[in-house]
Amino acid sequence: MTCRTCAWTSQNMRVDQWSLSLQRQIGDWLLSGTYLGNHTINLPASVQINPAVFIPGVGDANGNCTHNGQVVPFTVSPGRACSSTRNTRQRRVLTLADPEKGQFYGQLQRVDWGATASYNGLLLNIQRRAATGVNLNANYTWSHCITDPGGIQTGTLGSQSYQNPDNRSLDRGDCREFGSDRRHLFNLSGVIESPQFSSPGLRAVASNWRLSPILRILSGGPINITSGRDRALTGISGRSYQRPDLVGGDVYGDKTSRNYLNGDAFAQAALGTHGNLGRGNVHGPGSWGLDIALSRSFEFGEDQRLEFRAEAFNVTNSVRLNNPSARLSSSSSFGRIFNADDPRIMQFALKYFF
Repeated sequence: MTCRTCAWTSQNMRVDQWSLSLQRQIGDWLLSGTYLGNHTINLPASVQINPAVFIPGVGDANGNCTHNGQVVPFTVSPGRACSSTRNTRQRRVLTLADPEKGQFYGQLQRVDWGATASYNGLLLNIQRRAATGVNLNANYTWSHCITDPGGIQTGTLGSQSYQNPDNRSLDRGDCREFGSDRRHLFNLSGVIESPQFSSPGLRAVASNWRLSPILRILSGGPINITSGRDRALTGISGRSYQRPDLVGGDVYGDKTSRNYLNGDAFAQAALGTHGNLGRGNVHGPGSWGLDIALSRSFEFGEDQRLEFRAEAFNVTNSVRLNNPSARLSSSSSFGRIFNADDPRIMQFALKYFF
């Protein structure tokens, strides 16, 4: 039977959310604690339906290989491995099923609507809102986000394939693609206003200034360590390269830019297998940043005003490292960090209102 008018049927993604919040005000201070949770189902992901099949063993004297008791429709050199990257096309599912017609098909994906995601977080917040003087807002979030590699967009079907088409759970791990999983996040912001001095000279110089600092501290995001090679010999390409084996020892080096990850803790998986390392199980370096804004308005008559504003990002000019290189096959760069966030940036503005 031939399908002449096949339709692509999608399922509606569904998100269930829940929360519980407790608040208490003590004078000018407002304290709150909030639990946030959500669960998402029917995330679209892709599954390879024409992967290459791993055929163990070597060719016999005639170069024949067998799979499930049957001689496969291709030959190799006697004594050579039946499966290699050189015969990926011949080992694909459709080619083995029908060599005459299946040879014309390469990678084929179908949409899988079974991917899910979940988030649970505890948010603690403290605020001080005063009529004048100092306003403060501090919050701390302790959370965990877990997902399958879903959320594909139109035109990117192959970029989210499961590395093992028969095992979706093998790719379940900490959120990376759409909002990295950050277990700990702390924010502190404030607005500090200078007082209104009674002396005309002092008021002209020191009054109406506003200082706004923002401090942000967060733990490292997940790193997806990959083998960089098709060790499972499935012919699935792109970001679905398999992960290596975790062979023991501390996965971290001395956490410097030259040695953030310990390469000896990982090894390439055996041919025809998928590594035992989970997706996103290793986390990169945490970071922090302090930004400050200073502003003041100068009044001229009833309807004219001049506003001065200076902003500095990463005031301390601290080095904030990004994630290290995580492709095991690149031995010279694996575990090393080659880039960082922006250094100190300053900008100034002057606005005239009339």
